[in-house]
Amino acid sequence: MVQIPIAIVGAGGMGGRHLRAMGALYESGMANVELAAVCDTREDNAIHLADTAEEMLGARPEVFTSMEEMRNKRPDIEAVDITTDSGSHHLVAEMAFNLGYNVLCEKPLSLTIRGCNRVIDAWKKSGKVLSVGEQERRDPMCRLNKAVIDAGAIGKPYSFLLGSASGGNDIIIWPWRHYKNIGGIFVDAGVHAVDQMMYYMGDVEEVYAVSKVWEPKRFKGGRIGVANFYEHWYDEVPDEIDADAEDMVISTLKFKSGAIGQWTSFYAAHGEPLNYAMIYGSNGSMAPAKQRRGAPLSLTIDGTGVVTGDDVLDLVPDFHLEELPARLFGSDRIGSYDTPFEDADRFLVALEYYELGQCIADGIKPEVDAYVGRKDLAVCNAALESSVLGRAVTIEEIETESTAQYEASINAHWKI
Repeated sequence: MVQIPIAIVGAGGMGGRHLRAMGALYESGMANVELAAVCDTREDNAIHLADTAEEMLGARPEVFTSMEEMRNKRPDIEAVDITTDSGSHHLVAEMAFNLGYNVLCEKPLSLTIRGCNRVIDAWKKSGKVLSVGEQERRDPMCRLNKAVIDAGAIGKPYSFLLGSASGGNDIIIWPWRHYKNIGGIFVDAGVHAVDQMMYYMGDVEEVYAVSKVWEPKRFKGGRIGVANFYEHWYDEVPDEIDADAEDMVISTLKFKSGAIGQWTSFYAAHGEPLNYAMIYGSNGSMAPAKQRRGAPLSLTIDGTGVVTGDDVLDLVPDFHLEELPARLFGSDRIGSYDTPFEDADRFLVALEYYELGQCIADGIKPEVDAYVGRKDLAVCNAALESSVLGRAVTIEEIETESTAQYEASINAHWKI
C-alpha cells in the first residue's frame, strides 16, 4: 500500500492524541499515510512530539518550526494535520492551502463564519482536500445509532434531548477554552455535540438560547485535560485565570424535519455531574450510545419493550462496519465494545487519517467537509447570537453573516 507523507502541525496535547492515532493506524496493517514531520512554533513541543513518535512508530519525523520551511525542505509532504488551538485553525489552514497542502483540520474550522469562509476560499483555489476533524460520528456505536434511526425502529424522530453539567470552577482541559476570542469551551466541545445531533436528525434550521458566564474566575485542579493526554504541560497552567467564554448555554433547536431539540451545555455545575441523551420518535425512544465508551444503546419500542445490546443488531440486519473500524474494534457487527477510552479515542482519529489518505489517493470526498464543519459551528454561534439578540436566530442568518454581533469581537481579535 502506498503511504502518503503527512505532517502534524501543532505539537501540544491534541497533536499527541493524533500521534497515538497514527500508531493505531500503523498497527492495523492498513496505514496509507506516514508521519514525515512535526511542526510547531514552539520547537520544544515539536521535539517532544518527534521523540514520542520515534518511540511509538519506530522512525523519527523531521522537526520544523514553520510550514514555509517545511515546504521548502520537504516538498514530498502532501498533507498536514492541524492540531493547534481552536482560534488559530483558520489561519493555519489558509496558510496550508496557500502552500499547496491537503488538510485535515481539527474542529472547529474557525471560531467564526468569516474565518470558515476564508478557509473555504483558500481550499477552493488550491484544488486540494479539506477534511474537518469530527471523528465522534465514526464510532461504531454512533454508526449503529444512526442505522437504527434510519431503519425506523423508533418511527419518525420527534425530539432530541441532550445535556451535560459538570466542571465547577476548574480550568477545563486548557486555559484557552475559557477565552471567548481564542477558544471557548461551548464552541470547542459544542461542535461535536451539534455534529452528532445533525448526523442523527438532519440539519438544524433555527435556534433560541440563553447563555451565561457563571464562573469568571477559574482555578487549576489536580489534573488537566482528557485522560493523561495533556499532563506534559501541567506546570504551564496558571493557578487561576479570568474567564470570559460562556460556561452555560441552554438552547431550543428546530430541525428542518420539524423535530425539536433541547440542548443544555453547562460547564460551571458544582455538585453532582449530569449527562443525558434521549431521542423520542413516533414509535418509541432511543437512549443513544455515547461515543468512545462502548456501552450499548437502548431502545424502548411501543408494543415491544426494551431492546439493547446485541439484540439491537437484529433490527438492522444489513448493518456492517467497514474493514478498518472492524479491525480496530474487533468485529464488523457489534452492539457494544470493551475498548478503553484512550484506545477508542485514537482509533477514531485513525479512521480520519485513513480517509484522508483515500481522499488524496483516490479522489473521494471526506465525510465531514468544509460545509458540514461550517454548519456545525453555525449552530453553536446561532445559540450565542440568540442570547445576545434575545430572539430566535436561523442558521441561514449565521452562515450568511446577516447577523454576527456575537462574532464581532472574535473577528476583530483575529483581524478578519
